[in-house]
Amino acid sequence: MKIHLPLLIALSAWCATPTNAQSVRGIIDVHVHTSPTLYTQLGDVLASTGITRFVNLSGGSSPRRLAKSREAARQLEGRTAFCVNLAWRDISRPDFVKRQVSLLRMAAHLGARCLKISKALGLGVPDPKNSDGYLAVDDPLLAPIWREAGRLGFPVFIHTGDPKAFFAPSGPQNERRDELSVHPEWSFADPSYPRREALLAARDRVLAKHRGTTFIGVHFANNPEDLDYVGRILAAHPNLYVDIAARLPEIGRHPSAKVRALFLRFQDRILFGTDLGFNRGGIMLGSVGRDRPDLLDLFWFYAVHFRFFETNDRAFRHPTPIQGRWPIDAISLPQIAREKIYRTNALRLFWPDEMGDAVDREALRLAPGLASFLQ
Repeated sequence: MKIHLPLLIALSAWCATPTNAQSVRGIIDVHVHTSPTLYTQLGDVLASTGITRFVNLSGGSSPRRLAKSREAARQLEGRTAFCVNLAWRDISRPDFVKRQVSLLRMAAHLGARCLKISKALGLGVPDPKNSDGYLAVDDPLLAPIWREAGRLGFPVFIHTGDPKAFFAPSGPQNERRDELSVHPEWSFADPSYPRREALLAARDRVLAKHRGTTFIGVHFANNPEDLDYVGRILAAHPNLYVDIAARLPEIGRHPSAKVRALFLRFQDRILFGTDLGFNRGGIMLGSVGRDRPDLLDLFWFYAVHFRFFETNDRAFRHPTPIQGRWPIDAISLPQIAREKIYRTNALRLFWPDEMGDAVDREALRLAPGLASFLQ
């Protein structure tokens, strides 16, 4: 994705005005995938956009990787949190659950603050009881893991299913055909995969059975195509939060008044996140096409997110063009709602004892700024 430089500079200048996103004292991106070796570099890049903290969902499933994440977080003065990931490779072991519960406890000792469950649950992890099937999202086998996450105070980021279009034939009529043509392995149209509705229903049963555990339904509960559904499950499950990561294209194509009403109603349980990937192999901005984005694309990507929340603009280009050929409309949230979504909801979940903003203000003060990345 290559952008028009004058537009980037204009958007970045707007993002640096006193009425912008930074007025909420630093934004938190709760949905990032990166390596601990890149925390410091990424921290500088993100602070230059107004993002002062982030949550790395790819913290790892080994003591060595988790320890590296802890040390890297210390270098950023605690401005990053990281999740532990389950070792699905051990699913066939009789002691799988016992090992994962021990992993969660060890991760807590090493500083992890959350658990991330990928879409492999339901769509890739084999069922140890049925070699021809996939482990169900609500399989009772996993109940001790959900309970232990709740006991430890770990919010569980749970990715269930994928976009509706990924379960439809990937031919010319599929509106996500651009993305599927680059990533044919993302198609779940084959009937051998569980249907999307069944996956979401199984996830919702987990929410109901484990009220003592906080879940974060990533990608707007994995169903941004249906705002009514998202509203219903948020109302039904007070232990559920949602993030907006990589779903602004879908969210923003709905009528803006309806979107705004939903965000205002559940402003205490919606989290700002982007699905940023920042690794040695390149950058991912919610998704990735044949052309890898660069740092200028990253700045533009965040600026469009702020534009969505903070203006009344209509019919503008969304931040991940490969995800669909349509424009989106902004929702102009009041500042008190923006501050919750941008910051305080995440602080309450991941930094409950660090609700102040001194570290964020210092990060903004020391941020290199856009100009340093244009040299």
